[in-house]
Amino acid sequence: MPAPPRLDVVHTSPVVTTALRHELRSGATPVRVETTVHSWADFRREWDFAGDVVIVDALLDDHLPLPLKVRALRRLGSTAIILGPGRETPFARRCGHEGAGAWIEPSQGLAETARTIREAALGVVADHARIPPAEPPLAALTDRELQVLALYASTRGHSPAYLGRVLALRTETVRSHLERGRGRYRRAGIATHTRSSVREALVRDGWVLDAQVWSAAGRD
Repeated sequence: MPAPPRLDVVHTSPVVTTALRHELRSGATPVRVETTVHSWADFRREWDFAGDVVIVDALLDDHLPLPLKVRALRRLGSTAIILGPGRETPFARRCGHEGAGAWIEPSQGLAETARTIREAALGVVADHARIPPAEPPLAALTDRELQVLALYASTRGHSPAYLGRVLALRTETVRSHLERGRGRYRRAGIATHTRSSVREALVRDGWVLDAQVWSAAGRD
């Protein structure tokens, strides 16, 4: 009999991780839950690259856009299951395109969420967790351009100098990534002359989540 899939959990809330870990480990079909952490940085430090499935909070607030997290997991052989609002948004669709296996919204109760995770981990995705297909992005950005643009366009209004310190890059290098990324959108006919217009382009392409979704979830 094959071993049950191994799951890792990355979620901001300790309450969620504790409850989910207990629920997934109990019942008639328990699954292995190994790593449970509350930030992507902690996950990168502790992860041993063995997890079959990684459950990820859609609203992790850090320096790497969720679609890039999903892409990184896919490259390393793991499938992401996303917990959070907005399954019908371009953001969720982009994550699905990058390799996310399912998207479970908070309207599902704990038992139903655990059941959906168990099924998705075995390759059976419920209709309410299935991610719709994504449209092609308007501009083809490199990973670094996307990261820099997403941080620059955040509601916090980070300066290039601040982003350089956070990303361990020279300020001039940050500005170069910003200009190249904006230039890719301009060549696609999309104005990106202001911080808000950059964000609108990224939201439209599904690289970042609309700020209203963050606010509605009480996570702004």
